[in-house]
Amino acid sequence: ISGIGQLRTLYIGRDHDDLGCLTSAGKWTTNESQCGVFYAYQLSRSAQGVSTFRLGSIDVGLCGIVPGGGFKCGSKDVQGADFATWGPDGPVKQREVLRYGQYGVVASSGNNPPALTDGALDVHFYTGAEKGKYVWLVWKPL
Repeated sequence: ISGIGQLRTLYIGRDHDDLGCLTSAGKWTTNESQCGVFYAYQLSRSAQGVSTFRLGSIDVGLCGIVPGGGFKCGSKDVQGADFATWGPDGPVKQREVLRYGQYGVVASSGNNPPALTDGALDVHFYTGAEKGKYVWLVWKPL
């Protein structure tokens, strides 16, 4: 993962349905006009194709993890994070799936996926208590 792209939300089910994207603030939306544009710069890449990188939103700045495991961009609470991928043989074959340490599945405490007419939802790494659909964050180069 490097360059400019979107973070798509792909369902963890077998067909990996595209359930929207993240906004520039790092919230889950199904409104394509609200999809954020992100930048990533690679820190390292292993022989197995696993990369580590930093991530930010073009509009609001650095993305990272906030206390409680939430994913956000541009917030004063954001601590820069070294994200990684599982490489081309990860959970969504031939796609770069974002992870933070061993965590990769993302969920929301709201009604998800959000309806097109609803506001975007905060997301965090899955804890097991959430209802609705869980997603992978997948890089889509622009």
